[in-house]
Amino acid sequence: MTEIGYWASQEQYSMQQLIDFVKEAEKGGFEATLTSDHFHPWSHTNGRGNFTWVWISAVAERTRKMKFLTGVTAGVYRYNPGIIAQAFASLDVLYPGRIGLGVGSGEAMNEVPLGFDWPSAEIRVERTIEAIQIINNLWNRNRTSNNDSEENNTYEASIDDDGFVTFKGKYFKIKNAKLYTPPATNIPLYMAASGPQAIKAAAKFTDGLITTSKPDQAGEVFDIFDSAAQEVNKDPDSLQKIAKPKVSYSEDYDKAFKACEFWRTTQIDDAFNTNISDPRILEQKAQQEVSDDEQKKSTIIVTSIEDLITPIEKYFHAGFTQIYVHSTSPDEVEFIRLFSKRVLPYFRDR
Repeated sequence: MTEIGYWASQEQYSMQQLIDFVKEAEKGGFEATLTSDHFHPWSHTNGRGNFTWVWISAVAERTRKMKFLTGVTAGVYRYNPGIIAQAFASLDVLYPGRIGLGVGSGEAMNEVPLGFDWPSAEIRVERTIEAIQIINNLWNRNRTSNNDSEENNTYEASIDDDGFVTFKGKYFKIKNAKLYTPPATNIPLYMAASGPQAIKAAAKFTDGLITTSKPDQAGEVFDIFDSAAQEVNKDPDSLQKIAKPKVSYSEDYDKAFKACEFWRTTQIDDAFNTNISDPRILEQKAQQEVSDDEQKKSTIIVTSIEDLITPIEKYFHAGFTQIYVHSTSPDEVEFIRLFSKRVLPYFRDR
């Protein structure tokens, strides 16, 4: 089953603006929202620093059926995985069946400002795997035993008859911890990944993969993902493959392109692994190193809303199961309304 959802940028808009956008999206027929979870924004100019967990509760209360998924929450430093498990269990109790958790290995901009060092990608992936195990154990849905894969040989985990969890890992430790307010439903858990080890971890330990790969790059990523899933006797077809293509719409092409400027920083070479944590420096670096042509290639810029149909189809044809449309259009409400009327029905009627 394929699904098109809406993306809410916590770094770019105020919390009230995002609530208004999501309410409009639900009215137009969107059923799910993927939203970022940052401390610092990608760009200093007009940047925001909304606390996503608070916002999810507020917007879920103001919508009827919209589902919410973080893209992504980093359980590596600033968030202890036990607290992540508690927070999302509580959200699921308030809004059962409407909450999902996306996890990832994070960015320096969200961890270093809070006093943490920025280690290698390998260490961050290892920390993320341990965080996933703790979350799964506290949610009482752990899928693997300690001997199921090579990634599991660095920790010991146990759950006693009363549901108290003890975990001794290389990076995280919890002792006789129990969620006295457990989830009301089976919360979907996904992992953002780009490197091979992270992709394999997503397949083995979660319900699916979140990736920034484009359709022409997805084949190699999905081969790694599917193979890793099969290694632990999971059906790859049961797992989600999630993308968030960036788009900008305006009848005036120049306006649509100008509206992409906030995201120029994401096109810095190896942006997601950079140790730069100051948005001012990121912004300056992007202005110096990222050309307009590179910026245009990173975003689907259209002057007719129907021109988004073919690019989105390419994602589904490549094997993605969920697409969250990340719009950075100059008039976001206009985008939502037109997309809801002229693009969503095309895919719903297929």
